[in-house]
Amino acid sequence: MKGNVFIEEYKNDKMPKGFEIVNVNDLYIDLSAYAKEGALRGKYLGFPNLHELYTMSKPGVTDWTGFPQSGKTQVLMEALLNTSVFYDWKHLVYFPDVGNPKEIVADLIHKISGKTFDKRFPNHITDMEIAQHIAFVHEHFFILTKNDLKAKLTPYEFYDLGVEMKQTHGISTMSVDAWKDLRHDTAGFARDDKYLEDVLSYRNAIADEYKLHIHTIIHPKTLKTDKDGSRKPPTPYDLKGGSEWYNNGRNMITVHRNSGDKNRVEIYVNKIKPRSIGKVGVCELFFDKTKFRYYFDNAGTPTYAKKEYEEPKQIEFEQSIEVNDDLPF
Repeated sequence: MKGNVFIEEYKNDKMPKGFEIVNVNDLYIDLSAYAKEGALRGKYLGFPNLHELYTMSKPGVTDWTGFPQSGKTQVLMEALLNTSVFYDWKHLVYFPDVGNPKEIVADLIHKISGKTFDKRFPNHITDMEIAQHIAFVHEHFFILTKNDLKAKLTPYEFYDLGVEMKQTHGISTMSVDAWKDLRHDTAGFARDDKYLEDVLSYRNAIADEYKLHIHTIIHPKTLKTDKDGSRKPPTPYDLKGGSEWYNNGRNMITVHRNSGDKNRVEIYVNKIKPRSIGKVGVCELFFDKTKFRYYFDNAGTPTYAKKEYEEPKQIEFEQSIEVNDDLPF
């Protein structure tokens, strides 16, 4: 049976509700534009070593993990801030793990200004400097908070709110820190993993449909140590419901800091999808507590995030008769 005839036949009630057979010929214009624009590539976040592994795309989904005090929230906050400074992106954030709204805004202004709110330090911020930077935070960050201590937000409600704010305020990302602070009603599911499969599938669909990047911070279940007592970086399988996180996750990142390292963090990109936005690997950044910013080691010179970066116009491949066993999955 020819394709078009098949498609016409199944436009009736034989097709399961909510589904259709794609007419591939109808995709020509989309495919032509896809070839001209190139595969999905995310935004440069200010660090060349991280850029080799991870870029922030729209649509996209990133799951972040790491032990307490590892720096995962600060890495995410700086990545979000850099997209605002570089590309004028706006963000919806629900960060009860960071603190109250005053503390969240103080962290963001500290990153922008390099001035601390802790008056024990010489780089203490002034009222004039607060006034100078608060307008930028107000324009680019929508901070969700409770006005009722008993209130609980489900992931579904959070994602639906993000869709509304995409349409009304033009947000590019939405982030939650942490997953445990959402209300997870599993009563309608036979098992917890079935709930997780459903809610993460919904999240992915929302990101795709509305061109949002959705970030989630999830705490690992247990602390694993090496023989020498140093803690191992957690993997996606160390999350509660790990296999479902890995199966439904697209970009999965671990931010890890060994207890003996004062300011160095390792960033493990454990999974990347689609392949065009990065690759699996590890890089390192360093945290400047005074400025509240990360920097990378640029041939011995501490270098902070900058927008200046030029993507290679074309990737060249050498002709070879050898088998390429670098599988794309």
